[in-house]
Amino acid sequence: MKKLLLTVPLLLLAACDKPDPSTRPATRVMTLTSQTGPTAPTVSLPLTGSTIVCTVPSMTTPGRYVIVPPVTTLRINGESAEFGERDLKPGDTVEVSTACPTLSAVPEPVPAPAPAPAPTPAPITYNGPLTITKGGTYSGNWESTGTMPVITIKTAEPVVIENSRIRGGGRLITGFGYDLTVRNVRGDALTPNLAGSSATRVVVGEEIRNLRVEDSSFTGGGIYVRSFKGTGEQGIRILRNTFRNIDGRQSDGKGGYNGKTNIMQAVQLNAVNRIENAEIAWNQIINEPGKSAVEDNINLYVSSGTPEKPILIHDNYIQGAYPANPASTSYSGGGIMLGDGKVTDPALNGYARASDNQVVSTTNYGLAIAGGVGNELLRNRAVSSGRLPDGSRLPAQNVGMYVWDISGAGALTPPTFGKHRVEGNALGWTKVGTDGKTSTNPMWLPNLTLNGGAGSGNTSLGTVTPEMEKAEFAAWQKKLKAAGMSIGAR
Repeated sequence: MKKLLLTVPLLLLAACDKPDPSTRPATRVMTLTSQTGPTAPTVSLPLTGSTIVCTVPSMTTPGRYVIVPPVTTLRINGESAEFGERDLKPGDTVEVSTACPTLSAVPEPVPAPAPAPAPTPAPITYNGPLTITKGGTYSGNWESTGTMPVITIKTAEPVVIENSRIRGGGRLITGFGYDLTVRNVRGDALTPNLAGSSATRVVVGEEIRNLRVEDSSFTGGGIYVRSFKGTGEQGIRILRNTFRNIDGRQSDGKGGYNGKTNIMQAVQLNAVNRIENAEIAWNQIINEPGKSAVEDNINLYVSSGTPEKPILIHDNYIQGAYPANPASTSYSGGGIMLGDGKVTDPALNGYARASDNQVVSTTNYGLAIAGGVGNELLRNRAVSSGRLPDGSRLPAQNVGMYVWDISGAGALTPPTFGKHRVEGNALGWTKVGTDGKTSTNPMWLPNLTLNGGAGSGNTSLGTVTPEMEKAEFAAWQKKLKAAGMSIGAR
């Protein structure tokens, strides 16, 4: 269908019902022309007064036409009309206030070209397991089958693993006494099809001298360190990583799960004592119900910093901690746990500071101090609506924050529970009953002041809704942007 442009010059309209030949002073002509074809024949039309009645020629292709000012009045088939685009067909009449117009074909718009299809990424080729016996920088793609480790480090020389992909049903990176940096790595801990096995950890270190994990993305498993032997500026630094679906669900050996779990965390320090350079910051941990089974997202078990240089856990976003069956009424996991375990030496458990973190929907608890000396919870946010994403209730929902001497360490001589500081935390933890009624349990602090502990400025956010949970993630994204922070592997 052609689109034609109808252009009309200006003349005042004098209405009349039909032409009067005796008074007709002139004959006006409407000419139809085409930019894509030869000039069309002219059609003579009578003029009465200063009103022109122009009949669209029979050769005109029906279609949409543009009638352009300036004229003062326009009528089409006897009806007043606005200027602009109008549908016309042969035999229609167009009354204007001057001579019949000239119609010029307007080319059909050229459609925008379809976007080119995205290129299909080349398949990733994986090599088999790797054993590193010499320091240096390693990049590549590695995997293992079954529960065999993917990369085993057997050297105390500094090792860097970067710009790599690693996957397998066993530990992805493991070693003893190492000095290791992991940078821009994608690691996938897979569940072996072996009864009783689960996805395991992505980085494991025992009696390590130094560990830095940064700007990497992991699924299925987390980071575990037992014992630290470093000196000077050596330490443990876990920065700007993403973790998704830490999964301790045990396989049934038949492609499914047996309903039991192995205890897994996103980050756990075990017997890491008196460390002066430890930081866990700007990480994003997200666990989905029915796709994960994490215990504590971040857990410090009989581990400690020093009074002058505490272990720093700050500016992390943690969303989700659920039992393997989210409908279960029993679950002990949660968000950030400080002071887990019982010791007899006050220097071996405590001196950790968790500040400015966001914890969302972690069921049993959001923030906790269960032991140790000199732990701090400062300016954190912990919120949970007590509901799963589909709106169903979380039966194991408990409390937003607690300080509880669960093992009775405060009664020891010397006491190994006390001197904790809890300030400026915002807490909203909603429980949904079987009848659908809600109640709130933002904090429980039975042992906060034991052996010199103190707290102030901790506030309740009232009843939490799913919309409030979503707002926490939006606030996290805004926080990252304001800090100019990029997280995860490139």
